[in-house]
Amino acid sequence: MAQSLNTKVDFTTSAIAYLGFAEYGKIMIGDRAFEFFNDANVEKNMQFPWASIKRVEGDVSVSRKGKVKIGRQFIIVFRNEQRVRFATKDSGTVLKYIRQYIGNEKVVRQKGFFDRFFSLFRRKKK
Repeated sequence: MAQSLNTKVDFTTSAIAYLGFAEYGKIMIGDRAFEFFNDANVEKNMQFPWASIKRVEGDVSVSRKGKVKIGRQFIIVFRNEQRVRFATKDSGTVLKYIRQYIGNEKVVRQKGFFDRFFSLFRRKKK
């Protein structure tokens, strides 16, 4: 049986982890780690302590009228630049709970297509 790293659980929701194939399961955010447990096989779990997470990139867009839309997907980037992508129905709430443990400066906006494209043409500061 899988053992949780957390002693206190703040938030739990259903989610999808994209690791080649989509794996359906539950995300559990607690005081010590971010955990994902697979629905089909509980032994296939992923546990990420807060100290190993470098940043979290969320899919956020702003419309012309100034409304902020938070997309369903977010990416967790680790110290060794490994990335794991997750999707939830309410990713805004998930990012809010993650922000409590890793801080505001580590939850960043994902670069969009045009951000990446135009960065090729911008001058680099020396």
